[in-house]
Amino acid sequence: MSDVKDLSPTARGAVTGAIFCTLTLPITNYRFRKSLNLPIELRLLYQAYLPTVLRDIIYGTVRTLVNDEIKKRNPTIYNTITGKFFATALAVLLSCLISAPANEMRAYTLQPPNKKKTVKEFFQPEKFVRSTTIGGTIMSFAMGTGAIATQPAQDAVSAFRTWMKNNQMDALFAMFVIHQYLEYKRRSSSNNN
Repeated sequence: MSDVKDLSPTARGAVTGAIFCTLTLPITNYRFRKSLNLPIELRLLYQAYLPTVLRDIIYGTVRTLVNDEIKKRNPTIYNTITGKFFATALAVLLSCLISAPANEMRAYTLQPPNKKKTVKEFFQPEKFVRSTTIGGTIMSFAMGTGAIATQPAQDAVSAFRTWMKNNQMDALFAMFVIHQYLEYKRRSSSNNN
């Protein structure tokens, strides 16, 4: 069996996008329907699957291609915090912008039947460009920040695990003290109510 890295960038992006969409769409649609007080039915959890999977495949493919191109042009860019932030942000921004039309199709498909707009009413270029630009910028900054926060977070968790392993009695004592404090706060809160 070949490794995922042996796949072409386009295939890697497509597989990643399809898997991501298939696994997360029920959660996204549940939250969407709940926020609009729409009925939640099992069959509707995969509503708008085709435009959503298309969007996620395009996004995954573009992000993989852009990341690979960035690494090819500057192999050490991910070695610095600034480089990691900007490379990730750029890849995400371009992916959001290029996959935006499929996202717009998804939104059109998800309209409640009683409030459904016509194609001409729904697709308004000015609103599309504004929401795509703002949404893509927000996501690119969030993902860029996440990219630079991941390694320090992993290092902190690793250091904490090592400390826990080497200081088991101290760790047990600390957990006991924290538990006692939280129980005290819970009892105080319930006595005040």
